[in-house]
Amino acid sequence: MRNPSTQQILKDEECFEIVRKKLHKDSMEDFSLITYEVVPIDEVNGYMGQYFTLKATVASPQSPLETKNINFFTKLPPPTTSPQYDFIQQYGSFKKEVALYTTVFPEVLDGLDKRYIPECFLGLEDDVIVLEDMAHSGYEMTDKFKPFDFEHCKVMMKTLARFHAKSLIFEQLYKKSMQDEFSHCMQETLWPLKDGRAKSMFDAAVKGIVSLIDLMPDLKEDEREKFTAKVIDLCVDHATKLLPSMRHKNVLCHGDLWANNILFKYDINEKPVECCLIDFQLARYNPPAHDILCFLQFTTTRQLREEHSEELFKIYHDSMGEALKEAGLDISTVFPWDEFHESIEDLRVMCITHGVLNIPIMLLEPSAASKYFAHEPELLENILYVDRTPLVCEQVKEVPQYRDRMMDALLELYETQNASAPVANLESKRRAQLDVGSEHTEIGKSLVS
Repeated sequence: MRNPSTQQILKDEECFEIVRKKLHKDSMEDFSLITYEVVPIDEVNGYMGQYFTLKATVASPQSPLETKNINFFTKLPPPTTSPQYDFIQQYGSFKKEVALYTTVFPEVLDGLDKRYIPECFLGLEDDVIVLEDMAHSGYEMTDKFKPFDFEHCKVMMKTLARFHAKSLIFEQLYKKSMQDEFSHCMQETLWPLKDGRAKSMFDAAVKGIVSLIDLMPDLKEDEREKFTAKVIDLCVDHATKLLPSMRHKNVLCHGDLWANNILFKYDINEKPVECCLIDFQLARYNPPAHDILCFLQFTTTRQLREEHSEELFKIYHDSMGEALKEAGLDISTVFPWDEFHESIEDLRVMCITHGVLNIPIMLLEPSAASKYFAHEPELLENILYVDRTPLVCEQVKEVPQYRDRMMDALLELYETQNASAPVANLESKRRAQLDVGSEHTEIGKSLVS
């Protein structure tokens, strides 16, 4: 484990090798490394690591005055003083991301436009990841408080479809599942079916959501009580629903598609034309619908979802059809529309719930994110693993954009549950019959009590 306060973040020989690989990739072998430095990225743009930029200057011996600057994105696990460090060590999320970049992506994503995923130049288990700096190629992060519009979603659907298609192509070609072939990096790393920190984090998330129900406008007391009971009921087996589906086709899903994990490139008219996916620590083997629906919950308004979801689903499916056709496969056989749309309907409520549970941390106002994740680990311990209530209620009361998004999400879940008599979730029924995930059945009981 590297400690940035007491040692070099990257060794000299590692930097030389990283730059050498980049120069070879860009056909710049006649250039060589002159200087480099590793500088911290001050903004809290993610919650699962420490972030740095490796800045290198290279020059050609033939033209020593002609220099070029090359940047790389560098990520370490959280510091050992952070409660996040224990979580990542226990459930292996950093280790999984390294394995994805170094073993899975090179084999499975072969032929995928490299712009969709940053290239990895160094990946050491539980230690460090060094990636291509996509900002150098014109990609940028959006404002997480500004919901994505239809144009951003359309670009994302096309990219996500091609990413997911690679799993289907791999499985069709080799006649074995991604789960079997790459089991070492398909495990659940957010809320696995285990006791310990994952269960504490999940319980804290549910408590935070329950506290926000009291702040929802226009609900009567009995309506709040019924909705609270319903939310707790939905959460009892939520971790089980994150497991690979036994009913629907699974692919390698990103698992954490919120604004800060999606970079966009724009044309001269500021229209999004490409996007890039980053941060795969929460990747999982799930139906494609999981990524699609959670992306929409994490990044868009309810109004956009109601007006454009079906069109976006069609764009996704058509794009996947094109990707499969390029590999000599027919989507009507591999992943027909009816099968895809059935998975959308079956996972919809679960993904709305997943959004409600995750958005409160994703949308933290920057000063609050910095306070908890960068400067006061003892406060972070409490809000992550004990009770999020003080933090989320404060954010709802003080940050209008946060309040609007949270109330929007909660109201959608409320109205979804009260529109008609509940329809049994086929996936949940199947799992209940097989008694999967019994470790988490105590969550609802403990929250109620």
